[in-house]
Amino acid sequence: MSDRSSTTHGQCYCGNIQVTVTGPAAVSGYCHCLECRKWHGAPINAFSVWPSTSVTIEGETLMSEHSDASGRLSCRLCGGCVANLKPALGMTVVYPMILAGAEDPLPFKPSFHIFYDERVMDLADGLPKFVALPPDFGGTGETIEEAGYTGWRA
Repeated sequence: MSDRSSTTHGQCYCGNIQVTVTGPAAVSGYCHCLECRKWHGAPINAFSVWPSTSVTIEGETLMSEHSDASGRLSCRLCGGCVANLKPALGMTVVYPMILAGAEDPLPFKPSFHIFYDERVMDLADGLPKFVALPPDFGGTGETIEEAGYTGWRA
């Protein structure tokens, strides 16, 4: 998604929720925090962030009230994770797999890992691995050295 006017469509597991993003993601990466791991039921979460004005979500959603900072949306019918609203930032996290079509390339170019100190597995992918958040996102920028392998932590 290199063109500012490009549009990408996606949907939840059952197709009840339709998601449209316009333009390129502001940033993409991998999150290892406990909340994301629990929400997605996975050891790692791929994320892409767009300005909220560039995201349209249609269909019957359910919003988690677990956090004031995050409005995690899921499909009311299939329960699939769809997006995470960040109202204080004016941004919306859309999960790249929602936008992955059978015939379209996945619009995901990760830049870094966040909350890597909370990881349950190591990834040797050459990307920066922040203990919490990068400086541009309010973090200290402290990083963790990459392990020489990919796999579950010992």
